Amino acid sequence: MSVKSPISTWVLTSPPAKIKISIAMETLNKKKRSSRGRQKIDIKKIENEAARQVAFTKRRQGVMKKASELSILCGVEFAIVAFSPAGKPFSLGHPSVESIVARFLDHGSVAAGLAQQPAEWQLNLQCAYAPRPTPNFQL
Repeated sequence: MSVKSPISTWVLTSPPAKIKISIAMETLNKKKRSSRGRQKIDIKKIENEAARQVAFTKRRQGVMKKASELSILCGVEFAIVAFSPAGKPFSLGHPSVESIVARFLDHGSVAAGLAQQPAEWQLNLQCAYAPRPTPNFQL
């Protein structure tokens, strides 16, 4: 009786041949890892400048992809502005970074304008939006 394996042909006539076949098959069945796979990393500054730049590039692409997906799925308007470790600016916005920044700054000026209103008007606003106590009904 003979068994063919990818390594060579073994004739099963003696016990040592059986041992050789089982060792060869175990070696073939073991899978070698070519990489360490996805590893958990500590969230701290990467000291190596080249590794830091690579991490920035990969993570920037991931953040921008997620923001674009959020915009498509939920109709969100967003702006992202980032500077690489080398100081190069990157931005992405929907519909555009300029329109989002202008809208953000206008919204801030409206809030600042509310703070300049008379104290009585602010008190009325606070009362209007304060939580209402529930009445205690007793029978």
